[in-house]
Amino acid sequence: MLSLVQACSSGGEATQEDPDSGDPGPGSSGSSGSSGSSGSSGSSGSSGSSGSSGDLDSGSDAPSEGGDGGKSVMTFFVTSTGSGAMGGNLGGLAGADEKCKTLATAKGGGDHTWRAYLSTSGVGAVNAKDRIGAGPWRNQKGTLIASTVAALHANGFQLPTAENVDENGAVVPAAEHDILTGSNAAGNTEGTQNCTNWTSNTVAGNGNGASVGHSDQPANWNRAHNTSQGGGNPPCSQVRFTAANGSGRIYCFAID
Repeated sequence: MLSLVQACSSGGEATQEDPDSGDPGPGSSGSSGSSGSSGSSGSSGSSGSSGSSGDLDSGSDAPSEGGDGGKSVMTFFVTSTGSGAMGGNLGGLAGADEKCKTLATAKGGGDHTWRAYLSTSGVGAVNAKDRIGAGPWRNQKGTLIASTVAALHANGFQLPTAENVDENGAVVPAAEHDILTGSNAAGNTEGTQNCTNWTSNTVAGNGNGASVGHSDQPANWNRAHNTSQGGGNPPCSQVRFTAANGSGRIYCFAID
């Protein structure tokens, strides 16, 4: 299994280890057949197939190819579209999960069960890190993002901008780098910063907006600021999201 994305020292860019890459292992050749009693030569044994490389396919068709357990490779992506006029009203966790499923299915990833990386608060509060499965997760290109939940939230973990891509393999535009999470850096709920558990685009008040991460800041991928900072429109409205360089995009993880 591939190891997790490693962080560089402070101020450096994140790099990715690829311990699985290496020379293909040669296949074993078949043995020659023995001579028959009549003196005719036996047929040659078939040659073994050559060993495959440990590198993951990084082509654009990666999601449709077999991954772990024969399922499609892609198990992580950022949604390619935002929430539109609905702003922070995603239809709750269920609505957000459905969006992940719909976008993944369109790219051949419908054989997975998808969950949005979102936290909620209050009665029955949910932490984003507790609803995304155990890992590992790979992006649309087949690149390993993290091996485990602990690795994904480890101190110093960085998610490289070039690998933080949508279901099409595209990097999120800088003008939409705010990604809704409702979470802190540890993947736990961040107070009430979740647009009333992702059901409202009209809730008002400082602290009642949405906790967001930045897709282009590797160390702040899941927590950068709150959309209520700076005041203005209701912090969960699409107008406010746009003003803060967001569009209501979310992270999606496969739990299987």
